[in-house]
Amino acid sequence: SRGLWVRVPPPPLMNYKKIISILIIILIFIAGGAAVYFYRQNLANKKSSEQTEQKSKEISIEDKKITDQAKPFNITVNYPSVTGLDDFNKIAENLINNELFEFKKISLENDAAVKEIDPVNYERYPREYYLNIGYDKGLIDENTISVVFNISNFTGGAHGANYFSALNYDVKNKREIKLSDMFPGQADYLQKISNYCTEDLKKQIFERTEGMDQGWIEDGAGPKEENFSVFLINQNSIIFYFPQYQVAAYAVGDFKVEMPK
Repeated sequence: SRGLWVRVPPPPLMNYKKIISILIIILIFIAGGAAVYFYRQNLANKKSSEQTEQKSKEISIEDKKITDQAKPFNITVNYPSVTGLDDFNKIAENLINNELFEFKKISLENDAAVKEIDPVNYERYPREYYLNIGYDKGLIDENTISVVFNISNFTGGAHGANYFSALNYDVKNKREIKLSDMFPGQADYLQKISNYCTEDLKKQIFERTEGMDQGWIEDGAGPKEENFSVFLINQNSIIFYFPQYQVAAYAVGDFKVEMPK
């Protein structure tokens, strides 16, 4: 006997098209997701690279310390040393060594004179000569290192002394920064600085002295380069330092004026 054959028709063409469309959509989503992933990964790598580069540009600064309590001295010194900037470090070290040399020289000369003039009281009341050096930090980056040393000492006499010394360093050109470098093309920069500082100092001195004579300001803050030789460079300002005796009597103290750039 013959078997019964049943013919099954193929699925409609539309079903194939739907399947292909769905596959295409899935592939598009996969490709889009991969693109987003690789974009974010690339962005993260770039950011990480920039952070690494930024860290490599950051300046590493550490304190160097010198102490000496051998009679008749009492010395405490703190000064900066910057990794990889041998020229700057040499300048800073020379500045400190010069201060130490002059301090010891003058102190020992005065000590010998006191011993010779009044040996009895010298033995009864031995003298101590002190030197303290610290520093203020201003702008510290791959272009500029700005510090101001605060120096106080007693080398003999009626009282001690307090004064400042600035070290502003151009990293790229390996040289110290002069005040005139901060105001290129401005012939009247000293007059502008003088005007600003004079007004500020008058207010400060008035507050400290309750209106005492301010005649020292005109000379000590006049438009002369040496009057503004000690300055600290910050991101948005310059701070000028005025030691005792420059703009007021010793008892009134020292002063700082911050001038916006």
